[in-house]
Amino acid sequence: MRKIAVALPISGMDDAERARRDAYIRSLLPAGVEIDLLTSPAAPKFLDAWRHFGDAVDAATEFFAGVDRSDYAVVVEAGALDPGLAQLRAVCPVPVIGPGEASMYIAAIVGRPLSVVTVDEHAVAATHEFLAVVPAKPPIASVRSMDSPVSGMLKDLEGGRKRLVEECGRAVREDGAQALYLGSMTLGTLGMADALQRTLEVPVFNPFPIAMSAAVECLRAQSAAR
Repeated sequence: MRKIAVALPISGMDDAERARRDAYIRSLLPAGVEIDLLTSPAAPKFLDAWRHFGDAVDAATEFFAGVDRSDYAVVVEAGALDPGLAQLRAVCPVPVIGPGEASMYIAAIVGRPLSVVTVDEHAVAATHEFLAVVPAKPPIASVRSMDSPVSGMLKDLEGGRKRLVEECGRAVREDGAQALYLGSMTLGTLGMADALQRTLEVPVFNPFPIAMSAAVECLRAQSAAR
């Protein structure tokens, strides 16, 4: 069986963070399904400025155009807000899963007003761009920033968890959100979705398990068709 390629949009993760992320992703997969975490050498270290989003898209588009069909059946796109998804799909020789697109489709079926909680002001701008083009989505209650860029959060994961809890609580109490979306793949690795759902009593959509479930089904469909 060919593998799933999981794109990482940034090159600034150290070995410990890559190992943490790899272990988390593998915990989501059924036995026998293999993944590789791939990053373009040209990817920016972090998405800490607006221009970095464009840099990440350019790097990923060039890199994933060269994916070998014999190695990979599907690519999971780099970010929870699907940066450059259309460009990637235009050049990548295998299907590309957009975590945001898949998550919003499920959220649209649930149909509750949803708040997107993301990391910083640049991600907020990217969220609005994403929501403007995603083909299916629920009513949007708000887009909230934790004012915490990924580069800082990776140095203090516990602090990131605390800020996530605070901002999600505000989305429910102040914005009338009846569902939440973790608008960063890093937020999806913090292990907070289930606890938030229990505490706030609203659905919490985590892009990582949703995207990986979609990728596994895509992998199985292609294996059956060969």
